[in-house]
Amino acid sequence: MNPPYNPIIKIENLETKFGRTVIHHHLHMEIFPQEIFGIVGGSGAGKSVLLRTILGLNPIAQGKIEVLGKSIESMEKITQDRLQLSWGVLFQSGALFSSLTVGENIQVPILELLKTPPQIAENMAMIKLKMVGLQESDFYKYPRELSGGMIKRASLARALAADPKILFLDEPTAGLDPIAAASFDQLILTLRKTLGLTIVMVTHDLDSLRILCDRIGVILHKKMVIGTLHELMHNQDPWIQSYFHGERGQIAMAGVKG
Repeated sequence: MNPPYNPIIKIENLETKFGRTVIHHHLHMEIFPQEIFGIVGGSGAGKSVLLRTILGLNPIAQGKIEVLGKSIESMEKITQDRLQLSWGVLFQSGALFSSLTVGENIQVPILELLKTPPQIAENMAMIKLKMVGLQESDFYKYPRELSGGMIKRASLARALAADPKILFLDEPTAGLDPIAAASFDQLILTLRKTLGLTIVMVTHDLDSLRILCDRIGVILHKKMVIGTLHELMHNQDPWIQSYFHGERGQIAMAGVKG
């Protein structure tokens, strides 16, 4: 049963395509405030494409996407720019600027989007750095000096820089060892609780799905099947059965009641 309030993201009848190749067809999705919503699917199913389409980076062939009650495809640029202040994005690779220090990377959206004076921007960036569990000394390092887990955290600090309401995560634990991945998952839970974030994440990490997600959307046959983890584990679709009940799925889901 859906919560008794309006969705923060609403997608109706979405179709996306590149040339003649249809990626999504009649895809529907609703995400509610302060929910952690996971997106999974097979290789080439269009998980990252969907994320980029919600962000307004890919064109919509058909359908409607609303974020915070605003229609993405029909709004004027000035309205879209304001809406973009309401979300932060953590890209799979981190996408930090290699020529900038960690602190300078975090300050980019503060300076460019919020037009904050430099000294205040630096103070705000330091707060975000500590919020994600990095040390003050890390503020002055360059991305090449960071471990994979530290890059993820620095990128997360930049995604949080403008105090967004929605956080988009693209494979947030990819490339991390199990200890670093588990620590990152706990950080996400803490941020959701303390900041009241709505989080949308594309992931292949079954442990993250189990630990983090309130609901999961499976992109299947160009559409989306949505449910809680327990509901999806009972879904009889062959791909979903293989995903959650295969060898890796059985290990990750051990102890989850059906």
